[in-house]
Amino acid sequence: MTQENLETEFAPADRYPMEIIQKQVTQFLQYDLSCPAMQGLINTMSDLLLVLNDKRQAIFCNDMFLNIVKQSSKNNIYGKRPGELLNCIHASEKNEGCGTTRFCRKCGAVKAILNGLDGKKDIQECRIIQKDSGKAFEFRVYTSSLQTDENLCVMFISDISHEKRRRALERIFFHDILNTINSLNGCIQIISTSEPEEYDEYVDLLERLSAKIIDEINAQKELTAAENNELQVDIQEQSSLSIIHDLQKTCIAYPIAKNRWIDIDPISTDVLFKTDRLIISRVITNLIKNALEATPEKCTISIGCQSQHKEVVFWVHNPSYMPDDVQLQIFQRSFSTKSEDRGLGTYSIKLLTERYLNGRVVFNSKESTGTIFQVFFPLNYKQPKE
Repeated sequence: MTQENLETEFAPADRYPMEIIQKQVTQFLQYDLSCPAMQGLINTMSDLLLVLNDKRQAIFCNDMFLNIVKQSSKNNIYGKRPGELLNCIHASEKNEGCGTTRFCRKCGAVKAILNGLDGKKDIQECRIIQKDSGKAFEFRVYTSSLQTDENLCVMFISDISHEKRRRALERIFFHDILNTINSLNGCIQIISTSEPEEYDEYVDLLERLSAKIIDEINAQKELTAAENNELQVDIQEQSSLSIIHDLQKTCIAYPIAKNRWIDIDPISTDVLFKTDRLIISRVITNLIKNALEATPEKCTISIGCQSQHKEVVFWVHNPSYMPDDVQLQIFQRSFSTKSEDRGLGTYSIKLLTERYLNGRVVFNSKESTGTIFQVFFPLNYKQPKE
């Protein structure tokens, strides 16, 4: 592909050939960075350091960055862009690489680099899901122009994944638990002023509220275990329609389901397959909750399942449309269309499906047809690779 035929949906796509990259590397190393004192300082930094040319290609990094990307030599990073080195899932979607897909429009790293090359200091955050491992990272990126004979950008990268994850989990946990406990407390106050003969009508509500608290606690425990690679799976043969019917009964009782309906798609068929029922139920429940939250009152969402080739597919459809801005970030950890108290729903769906159930998740959203999420699982479970 010639430089003239390169296509991009965001940042410029053209690159320098390796012979020019090597000249830039050699020229850069002639600066004072090559002295032992400066090299020692750079390599003891806790942040990752990259120096990029005006095509966003790496011509220098510190040892910390080299260790993170698991490369033994700096020669292996020369000419590549940050997303390619960090194995971002979108970096290989187009031949033109990192920065050129529509998803890159929402990448804080690409924006910060472009600003740095334009002579502006910038600080941005970016979220990356790695292609092979499925691991989610969140980085804080600082960029600035570097005064040399070339137009260069220096890029410092801090991994803030644990900080973001902890804060998000705490916000979500406290938000959901407090909401449920407030409902429970309100119910208890009503009972305290009621006559004994009225107690029975509140028993079912108390049981449902207490079960919801337990469910929220277990959900957070599962997600924490999943991210730490500690979640245990219990594989048994399951019926797809049995799962669907159980979840329909459970989810219709959620407060968010008030004045909304959950229908089972009549084209659904029963499929016997091997999976962990608890984990797959958590995945589909999250899809149903998200669909209900996106659906106006007096509207219906539909759920269903079918056999498809050597897989079973479950789907959840709602009539609402997700704007393109939302679609570009939908599986990123901490991204949410709701509030700062939300943000792990679709991320946890992808994490549990791909890392623990050997499956995959896709979605499609159009103004004319609404939004459908589909999760595919093999009929015969195989332990995912570590």
